[in-house]
Formats: sequence, C-alpha cells, structure tokens
Amino acid sequence: MLAPLFYPESIAVLGASRTAGKVGHDIVANLLASGYAGRIIPVNPAAPEVLGLPCLADITKSQEKIDLCIIALPSGLVLDAVRDCLAAQTKAIIVISSGFKETGPQGAEIQGRIADLCQSHKVPLLGPNCLGLLNTENQMNASFASRMPQPGCISVLSQSGAICTALLDLAAARHTGIAKMISIGNKADLNEGDLLVALAADAQTKVIIAYLEDIACGDEFVKAATEASSKKPVIILKSGTTVA
Repeated sequence: MLAPLFYPESIAVLGASRTAGKVGHDIVANLLASGYAGRIIPVNPAAPEVLGLPCLADITKSQEKIDLCIIALPSGLVLDAVRDCLAAQTKAIIVISSGFKETGPQGAEIQGRIADLCQSHKVPLLGPNCLGLLNTENQMNASFASRMPQPGCISVLSQSGAICTALLDLAAARHTGIAKMISIGNKADLNEGDLLVALAADAQTKVIIAYLEDIACGDEFVKAATEASSKKPVIILKSGTTVA
C-alpha cells in the first residue's frame, strides 16, 4: 500500500520554484542532490524549467501516471491541487503546506475535505504541515530538510519537523545511519499506527524511534506498537505529558 510513498519511480513537485530558499525549490534540489534515480517532474505553470528539469504546467496534462505527488503550495490552493493529483491518478500524496488544522476550525475543515478525497480514492496522504520524508535505501530526500543522512537501520517517525532536522544533525555528528525518516505533521490520513505497521514490515528498518505529540487512535496504536515491538525495538518519546 505504501510502496508509492517510499519507493516511487516518479515524483511530481507541485509548487516547484526557481527561487532558492522556497520550499518548492528546495524539495526539487534535495531530490537531485540525494541521488534519487526516478523521474522528477516540477509542476509550475509560470516556468519552463526548474534546476534544469522541464516543468509541467498542469499535473492533469501529464502523459504518464505519477507515483508520488508532493504539494508545496499556499494552503488556499492545496484542495484543488489534491483534486488535480487524484485526477492524474497519482498513487500517493505528500502535502508539505501548512495552514490547516493547526490554524483553527476553518483550516481543520479543509484538511478534513482533503483527507476524505484521498481516502475515497484509496490514495495514502502524508501531512499536511510536514517536512516530507527521506529514504536512504533509494537515495530519496523528498523533503525540505537539507541534510541527507548516511544509510543505516534506524527509522524515525516524528510529529515535529524541527525534531526531524535536529535528529538529522545529531546523526551526522555521530556518524549514525538512518533508514527512513518520516515527518507526519497533522496526520490527516496516515498516522503513527499506519507507519509503525509499515516500518515493522520494512527489511531496511531494524529499530524504530518516534516523537509523538498526540496519538490519533489509541487502540489501533497499541495494537500496531505491540506487533512492531515483537519484531524489532520500538522507542517512543511522547511529549506534553507534564507541565514542563
């Protein structure tokens, strides 16, 4: 189910930008710099190319099915962008953009509509309001974190993008390898339970660590954590449990 998310053969970046420092630019740059071997398709109606790659003006005009669509657009454009990705028959979506549940009821309502759309099409959604993901097995930095770790056997789930970048810095300083790093953000669709199941079955992952601020579905999470920890060590830091 999650193979198009972790092992896509083609990735489209909606909101790809020619301006260094913008998230849509940095994601394309990171995919190129990490050595990802699949096809990278920047989507930008106002640019002929980004970082030497020809741009697609409209994802729905793609002549091929795209495994993974990464959306890095202003929040007001995301719902329509998700509709376009689904119309183009993408197999997985990452929404990097913020401005949803974390902003209040209106943002939560739009986030719910995005999740409902993806679930009705059976297309897994990571995010919104997330850093993206990294997979060293296929040299894929599908995030706006500038540092690509060396390959290893530890996989990380984090509800905080800042924790992801801090752990990448720590891993580099200690010469520690990472298998996969997944920023789960607002968890509109995929949550910690879903990803624990995926990492428990992942041959590259020998240890799972997670930073969680809240847990979406308690019973499902306990079941997933129990099954995962029967196969490999699972270490979870749950924040917000004390006043400090």
